[in-house]
Amino acid sequence: MTSKRTVSDSKRAFFAAYPRPVNSIYRRVIDELLVEVHLLITNQDFRYDPLFATGLLTAYQALMEGYTPVEQRDAILRAFCTALELSYDQLHADAAQWRAIAAELPAQEVLEVMAGKREAGDGRLKTVSDTLTGIAGAERFKYSRLFSLGLANILEQVGRAAAMSEKDRLERLQQVCTYLTLDYNRVKRDLDFFHAVLERIKRSKEVVDELSQTERRKREERAVSQPG
Repeated sequence: MTSKRTVSDSKRAFFAAYPRPVNSIYRRVIDELLVEVHLLITNQDFRYDPLFATGLLTAYQALMEGYTPVEQRDAILRAFCTALELSYDQLHADAAQWRAIAAELPAQEVLEVMAGKREAGDGRLKTVSDTLTGIAGAERFKYSRLFSLGLANILEQVGRAAAMSEKDRLERLQQVCTYLTLDYNRVKRDLDFFHAVLERIKRSKEVVDELSQTERRKREERAVSQPG
């Protein structure tokens, strides 16, 4: 993204790419995520990597899970990427590659590579090893909540394949954070905060759905009571 672009520029670009109204509950969700990503990717220390891609898609898919009509979720994401000058296809390709590695390769091997305890060789894990080695050795790495979500999502894929407990996943997350010189407590706080946001959105949608059902029943009752 051109660094001179402002948040307002990105917002205008989004609404130009997606001129349809956005469902009321999710309008603020999209707005806040767009601002968050804009500020992140225009930071001079930001470097794109597959964990950012995974984290962004994880966040978007979780935040928009209840959005209707369902078929518009992908159109909104495409407009989101257009507004921020991100490649929709690259985001999906990179996230899919890392998720496949986490789900299909031996869990212990993946975990040891992610924690910097094993050489990756020349196989599929090399891309993971190269990326994380670069982050671990970077003088200035721009940490973000989206990076933490991507990291947690990949470890979750490994955990499912290996039937790991939540306690084990958190221990593995701490090991990877140590290797990457990230503050584990901050990472954990960011993950907990994100899950709290999801709960708030879920509750808000339940309230709106309940109000909509109540209003619909009232309209039906009025229609029945009115003389034909």
